[in-house]
Amino acid sequence: MRAAGFLVGSTLFLMGCSQAIDYTYSKKNFTNSTFEADLSACRRAQPDDAMVRDCMKTKGYKINPDLR
Repeated sequence: MRAAGFLVGSTLFLMGCSQAIDYTYSKKNFTNSTFEADLSACRRAQPDDAMVRDCMKTKGYKINPDLR
């Protein structure tokens, strides 16, 4: 019983600690359409989110984590 309680408690703790991180992109003088085009191009070329962020950096965007 004690092990089951520990397992349930640990699971709840880890669920509370894991949160989705969104990112805010900013770039001087960009429009929504250019941002969407850049993001779409990066998503097509890169397999995961970290590589998409790197791609956006090469396009001149500053990327900040948006913890909620």
